[in-house]
Amino acid sequence: MSEQSTAKGLSQSIIDTVAPPNASAKALEAAISVRRKDLFFVVFGAGGNLASMKIFPALYQSYKEKKLPANFTILAVDRHENITSGSFRALGRQDLLDKGEAESEEIEAFLSCIVYYPFNLETGNYQSLKTEISVLESEREVSPNRTIIYFLSLLPWLFEPTIQGLGEVGLLADENARLAVEKPFGSSLESAKVLNRLILNYSPESRVYRLDHWLGKESVQNLLNFRFANGIFEHLWSRQFIDYIEITAAETVLVPEGRGYVGALKDMVVNHLFQLICLTMMEPPNSLSADDIRNEKVKLLRVLKTDPKFTVRGYYEGYDRQEETYIALKLMVDNYRWQGVPIYVRTGKGLKRKLTEIVIHFKSVPSTLFTAAVPNSLVLRLQPDEAISLSWNLKVPGQANNCQKSLDFLYNGKGGFEVNIPEAYQTLIERMIEGDRTLFTRADEVEAQWEVVTPLLNDWQSSIENNGHFSDIYQYPLKSDGPSAALNILQAGHIWDNL
Repeated sequence: MSEQSTAKGLSQSIIDTVAPPNASAKALEAAISVRRKDLFFVVFGAGGNLASMKIFPALYQSYKEKKLPANFTILAVDRHENITSGSFRALGRQDLLDKGEAESEEIEAFLSCIVYYPFNLETGNYQSLKTEISVLESEREVSPNRTIIYFLSLLPWLFEPTIQGLGEVGLLADENARLAVEKPFGSSLESAKVLNRLILNYSPESRVYRLDHWLGKESVQNLLNFRFANGIFEHLWSRQFIDYIEITAAETVLVPEGRGYVGALKDMVVNHLFQLICLTMMEPPNSLSADDIRNEKVKLLRVLKTDPKFTVRGYYEGYDRQEETYIALKLMVDNYRWQGVPIYVRTGKGLKRKLTEIVIHFKSVPSTLFTAAVPNSLVLRLQPDEAISLSWNLKVPGQANNCQKSLDFLYNGKGGFEVNIPEAYQTLIERMIEGDRTLFTRADEVEAQWEVVTPLLNDWQSSIENNGHFSDIYQYPLKSDGPSAALNILQAGHIWDNL
């Protein structure tokens, strides 16, 4: 029996998979339609860390859970000419075993669907790549009506030659083609516009999937449900009751070796943290459709303001490159709901603790009855150990004084969800296959994100031109909270939570 026959035989049961009892008829129909349609998945940069650590394991998990079509092919494209399909599969097998998977027929069937193709994205002949895809589709009996995804798991400077190469030979003109582009999407407003123009020259927006993998995290997706499915908070969600908002994305890891790091602002704030701000502060969308949700995000971004005077940059001890490893900034939203409410954002590497959370700090009660009462706060912890925590002021039994306690909901704790939380990339890839663009950023959304930080980038560039170096940038010890100068951007009475 051939490799392809084996894979088809083991995965044919996908079509017969029964949907959960609570699945709607429409959802069931969509799921069956997706699973019956053949898939051709092209991974550019298949030999890189992102592909080996995230993309291929995510595809395998979807395969194990019978969420991939019965007939699928993965074309792994990378520049290394000394690698064959067999040796690439061996590397993929080891990656899966390193993640705790056991040797099985299932792994072998999945790996048999991977074909390696050596190709130089900058100098290669894209017509030969097109021919290779056509030959493989014929050999593997792929339907002409298949879905084909071009996933760019690449360093940023390879986006343009790859997109142009694919476009010029007509691969992106296929109405069943989808283009997936990893972050960072540009390095400034102008470069993001150039990249958008290039993409939209070859592919309509409806077939473009710009990835921000944080949007695939269940805890981030839950922000919409938390805000708009719980009436208890909606009337409190404004400047009338909220004093300030604090968002932290702290990492203990250091900057990796290589040329890929672009600094904390471009790496974290422009995409990940702005998405958290949008989901926390945007107006209710008209529906849960991709465009209605993204319309509200863009509206919020267009009134989100930064100021160089309220920005602090830093680098950890021993770091010897130009890009900052830490940034803290105060932002304001210039609209009716949020006028006057500061948003404090900080992110950095080499810090004391790994933590991503949003803290909503409510105003104090207008009363002198309990002068020691601490203002309530709502903590939405996104990682690690996803949780929601609401603080209360309560009377201590047997005493006259109060103390603050929290009411906690842990996703994977007692009273939480007794299911495995899928990895972000698995969710995003499955949504791509389904054609659902809700968890992906739109062209105008990306440009709006860069527009928010343009005053900061312009100020930093002006400092270099006028002084020959960046404006103040502070060193901080490893395993700390970051530079103490971050306290200077806080308004009176506001604090950073300790890491």
